[in-house]
Amino acid sequence: VCNLFRRVANDDKLWKIVDLTRKSYSNRVLVKFFRRFARPCTEILKISGAPNGKKIKNNLVKLPPYTEQLSYFIRTSYPNLRYLHISKYDFRDDPTACKNITYLPTNLQGLYLTKCEMLMTSIQGTSDFLKIPKAPLKGSTSNFSLEQLEILSFEQSSCLGLVSVRYLPDLSPNLIELNLNGCFRITRTRTFTDTLLSFHKTLRRLYLKETQVDDDTIHCICRKLKFLTILDIRLCKYVTKNIIENLLTLKQLEQLFADDIIKIEYEQRKLNEKL
Repeated sequence: VCNLFRRVANDDKLWKIVDLTRKSYSNRVLVKFFRRFARPCTEILKISGAPNGKKIKNNLVKLPPYTEQLSYFIRTSYPNLRYLHISKYDFRDDPTACKNITYLPTNLQGLYLTKCEMLMTSIQGTSDFLKIPKAPLKGSTSNFSLEQLEILSFEQSSCLGLVSVRYLPDLSPNLIELNLNGCFRITRTRTFTDTLLSFHKTLRRLYLKETQVDDDTIHCICRKLKFLTILDIRLCKYVTKNIIENLLTLKQLEQLFADDIIKIEYEQRKLNEKL
């Protein structure tokens, strides 16, 4: 038995992916795990916050804070981490919570913040979660940079708004995939469109399900983001079938996720073009 556990503990292939989402663990237990099982070979880490069971206003479940201590041990225990999945955590209310993205690891290729609550703009109007501060914050990562980040997902992190999204080109200018599915505060504005168009050289996969983008937004996307291979515009109530002509100009598009009224006609028109 001891030999078996020893082999498991030293099996680099086994520790390449650490998935701790099958069961909810407290922050204290996670910190113990990270300290005990630090592995330079780990490339993918997945954690999910444990709802404490107490209901707050509007029957919403209170999420546990993503703390500076938790972030510190992720950075130090997994120095070669490439993909970090964080779901159901609160970056806002707790005094020890990370209130800025500079607390996270810097060598990531993919960062997934799913169903998270983030401090986007403070009452004083100071820097929000995605803005890189001019002066380093206490406890944050030194020489912070996410220029190498290729995948950034805020899926169902509904508090994400336009004020924060505008910082993305400075934060991660080389994004290949941007997932804003379920971010219903994203509205049809010129600021948001310009933000997306700044990724015209790199962006391949764009997910906008349930956002408030409109036909004009999609028109600009089709005109400038010519390298898109995947586009998700499901349940976008301001997007109509009038954009089908624009969608057909995306010659590299491999997958379109859209409502039936758009999807069916798009597929038929695309098929007719090949005949």
